[in-house]
Amino acid sequence: MYPISTLEQLTIPLTAHHIRFTVRATTPLVFGEFKGSALRGALAGVLRRTFCPAWRAEKTDPLHQVLCPICQLLSVEGDEETAGDVRRPYAIEPPLDEQTHFAAGETFSFGLALYGDKLAYLPYLVLAVGGMGESGLGKKGDQERGRRGEGATGREDRGRFGVEQIEAVNPLSGATETMMAADERMVRSPNLPVTHAQVMQICDAWLPRLAAQGNRLTVHFRTPTRLTQDEGTQKRADFFPFCKKVVLRVLDLCAQHGGGRPTLDGQALELRRHIYPHADSVQLLTDETQWWDLKGYSSRLARAQVLGGFVGRATYYAPDWRPLLPWLIWGMSAHVGKNIVKGCGIYDLRF
Repeated sequence: MYPISTLEQLTIPLTAHHIRFTVRATTPLVFGEFKGSALRGALAGVLRRTFCPAWRAEKTDPLHQVLCPICQLLSVEGDEETAGDVRRPYAIEPPLDEQTHFAAGETFSFGLALYGDKLAYLPYLVLAVGGMGESGLGKKGDQERGRRGEGATGREDRGRFGVEQIEAVNPLSGATETMMAADERMVRSPNLPVTHAQVMQICDAWLPRLAAQGNRLTVHFRTPTRLTQDEGTQKRADFFPFCKKVVLRVLDLCAQHGGGRPTLDGQALELRRHIYPHADSVQLLTDETQWWDLKGYSSRLARAQVLGGFVGRATYYAPDWRPLLPWLIWGMSAHVGKNIVKGCGIYDLRF
């Protein structure tokens, strides 16, 4: 087990900014069953059409990809569950309620997480959210589709919205900061990042509370969480594959968008020594998750895409949460599994 002094030497050089957009529908707006897929598709489309001069090209040259901020944001990445893959520096955080139909005048909120040193991308993302509202989002309206014909294409009959407020949100402290109020048009930079120092403060506060409750920790999987273990898809919330994917994602975000690989006591972190034995000792006590068989569409791949994963609660017991809790707290910002950029793999911790 980690002694307290060793845990204090854990360094995870990463930050995460959580930005919340409150928008008001100006025409009726209809989402599918998972709002994250539509939000990410619309965002990526506006970013390409508005800011990338080579967005129509089938293949862009390497120099353009290096220089273009949009190509860097939307760069093709590999499987989110494999160590060493390219990780996008942002993720959609969709509304977590079940409402899918919004009448003109109704409001809803969604978020964007921006990781590491990529805050320079924020102006493009803010402008793109405004562009999403102008160009249309969600399913096509039935009345408009009837007038145009079932084969009609384009976004002009999709729901539209206007951005009313932009806030920075820190999910660990609960603090919020207004970046743009309803009567403003200038957007201020966010100043409420999740940092490693804050994660460790939360960890120190939570550990005694966990011990007082028998070291039982509940994970609430809020959006579809799709994990693999031994080349198979996990259908239940076993702890080891879940924890492993959280750690690998945080490691990659640190290396690619943060300050380098995490260290322990100033030395390189060894997963098989410092993480995996502790994760393997955790017991699954109750599994109240269920499989959400969800499908979406990838415009990049031009085909249907499997988004399904488990949602719900699972409760675990660990002899000592000290070696694992910092990673799990970071995972609430980083998210876990496949299709994170579309809003999958969001969870929170409860005890």
